[in-house]
Amino acid sequence: MKRQAIILITASSILLAQPVFALEVDREVMPRITIGGRVIGTVDAVDFDSDPNAKSEINIDDSVLLTRFDKRLYGGGVAGAVLGMREDDNAVLFHEANVFYWSQNIQAAIGQTRLRNSLIEFPTLRDEDLLSYSHVGNASSNDELHQLYGKQISFDWILDQKDQSLGAWFGSRDDEASLEQDGLDSHGVGYTYEISEDLLFVKRLRHAGILVDRQKVNLMRNEWMTALVAGAEFNLNLNPQANWSMALQAIVNNGVDGLTLANLTSPSAVAMQARAKSTALIASIRYTSRPHLLTRWQAALNVAYKDYSDFSNATQLTLIPSFVYTLGQGVDLLGQISYTDFDNSLGDGTDTQIQLGIAFNFDTRFNDNIGERNSILNIEHGYIN
Repeated sequence: MKRQAIILITASSILLAQPVFALEVDREVMPRITIGGRVIGTVDAVDFDSDPNAKSEINIDDSVLLTRFDKRLYGGGVAGAVLGMREDDNAVLFHEANVFYWSQNIQAAIGQTRLRNSLIEFPTLRDEDLLSYSHVGNASSNDELHQLYGKQISFDWILDQKDQSLGAWFGSRDDEASLEQDGLDSHGVGYTYEISEDLLFVKRLRHAGILVDRQKVNLMRNEWMTALVAGAEFNLNLNPQANWSMALQAIVNNGVDGLTLANLTSPSAVAMQARAKSTALIASIRYTSRPHLLTRWQAALNVAYKDYSDFSNATQLTLIPSFVYTLGQGVDLLGQISYTDFDNSLGDGTDTQIQLGIAFNFDTRFNDNIGERNSILNIEHGYIN
């Protein structure tokens, strides 16, 4: 009996002598990772009176690679960052590099991102196809990418109905050395109405809004020019399998004084045309075939008109029919014809471009513990909808 007690005491001592470790908690939470992109290639056959040296080519502009990293915050809401690379004139550039925050009622972002200088996305293959009509131009640069992207801080307040928002932003448009302009040179405010994607084909009004865009022009003195943008997109019928829709947008730009006709056709014509007083109007109509609610093809016609009101006979008109046929998820055949007619003061000629090609799109998520379902490709131009 005495021997057994000794054994028990020894075993208890061994157990009590074991070191005790505190539970270590790894506070690093893996972010949700979203990767998306598009490779678009077209054969562009051109006949440009405005550029007699233009030649037919293979065009891969607007091919992009996008990444997004985001996490839920302790106090609610989601924060993250977007990095995007885009092919531009045989170079690869960061066109998206921003951090963001969103919650049920607020959205905010700071960094390089798309400018708030347009409301409606028209059914063309690329942004550039109607760029001089659809976006408020950059008065400090002739570069195409500078018409679309800049550094800015933006705030959006989501209203009670959840499909309406008020927005404000300020920042800087990129410039060129020959048209140097530094600092915070742009700001604006706007109101938008946009229904969720699941209601896109069952409500009449898809999207509408109005915004004011202001930018500084560095001339003999710093001068501010103001543009007003208004637009709407709506369904002409409520059949989601065979849908007809229409979009309208107008941009009225008060411009600056002192420009001549020579400025509008100079080597710096893009920036100079952005400085000119003008009115731009666009209308589009599209038909989307969605048998069994699966989008198969889309045909559209865009009509755009621009008038530089300080000059006589200074108008231009563009017609763009386009066609997209979906071969499979993310794979589309593309076709488009662009015809532009210039009035006497703008050269009295016509430009024609025929584009045929194919596009591949993808969007995938890892560690998706957030539940927000918007595609990262929504921040890029969408040619089919």
